[in-house]
Amino acid sequence: MKKVLVAAIVLLCIACRKEIQNDAATKTPAIQGKCGIILSTPVLDSFVYPTYYISFNISFPDGDEIMHLHDNVTGDHDGSWFISKYDKDSSFCTIP
Repeated sequence: MKKVLVAAIVLLCIACRKEIQNDAATKTPAIQGKCGIILSTPVLDSFVYPTYYISFNISFPDGDEIMHLHDNVTGDHDGSWFISKYDKDSSFCTIP
C-alpha cells in the first residue's frame, strides 16, 4: 500500500512540474527598457497642436539609434519648448 501511495505522489509531482514548465514556456518575455545618451539636439519634425514629433540620435550600449518620438502638449508653444526636455548629452530611457 505504501509503494502505491508513494508512486501516486511521485506521478502527481511529475505532472505538476510539466504543467509549470509549459506555462513558463508559453509566457511572452517582458520587454526591457533601455537607457542611453542623446548625441544630437532634437529636431522638430512636425508640430500640429497638440501633437509634436521629434527625432534625435541616441547612443545605447548596444549601438546608436535614431529615435522618433511624439507626444501631446497643452498651452501655447512656439515649437522650441521641447529642446530643454531632450538636451544633447543628457540621458534618455525608453519605457517598456
